[in-house]
Amino acid sequence: MEAALAFWAELMAAAPEAERVDQWILERVAAFVGAEVADYAELDCRGERGNRLLRAARFPGPVTIPTDAEWELVETENPFSAYAARIGSLQFATKRLTDVADMRAFRKTEFSEHMGYGLPHDMQTWMPSKRGTLSSLEFARTGRNFTERDVLFVDAVRPALIAYEALHALAETVRRLETVTDRGGPGDLLSAREHEVLDLVAVGASNAEIAQALWISPATVRKHLEHIYDKLDVGNRTAALARTGRTAVVSSIH
Repeated sequence: MEAALAFWAELMAAAPEAERVDQWILERVAAFVGAEVADYAELDCRGERGNRLLRAARFPGPVTIPTDAEWELVETENPFSAYAARIGSLQFATKRLTDVADMRAFRKTEFSEHMGYGLPHDMQTWMPSKRGTLSSLEFARTGRNFTERDVLFVDAVRPALIAYEALHALAETVRRLETVTDRGGPGDLLSAREHEVLDLVAVGASNAEIAQALWISPATVRKHLEHIYDKLDVGNRTAALARTGRTAVVSSIH
């Protein structure tokens, strides 16, 4: 507990300046619980076609990004995902693989064969992050399984990691606001192109119609919208329009 409290203090001091959860944090927690590998992932949960990886870190590095086929296995056969579905929540306290899976059945799955679980003992915790995202921490090792003490340690520092993310995000927001010369309203955070996108959203244009009108690709439209949502701290088109004082009009561009 003394080690956990000391780590809390270190995290709170580093939050405004350090990168979001990265190797130095993973290295420290891995040392506390005797893990050989520690992974961090931040996922965007707002997509209609499953989660999307936003940020990742690994100790020891480098990060390995799953292929599309591997990512599909992660979403369909990961026993921790199945556990989240059973409890009806994308957030849960620390669990070992042996806590959430029938190991005999799990070892027969394609996920077990192809996703490596080369280190047989694994534990994960899933945490809230910024709006619409989810963060996960994963620890793995050979030898004996993780102990109850290891689980309790990760649970003890879990609230500090959540607070670390929140404080870092707040510091980022403050720095961004300090660069805004005209603080007349939320719309001042947006670029000229982002305003053009929102103007077309306001008249009911689809992503494809916006792309055609602005001579850009639908993927670029989606990226502009993601930036708009992040800057305005909203999660959808309707909220973005309301935040910038626009009124939605049901119509279409041709």
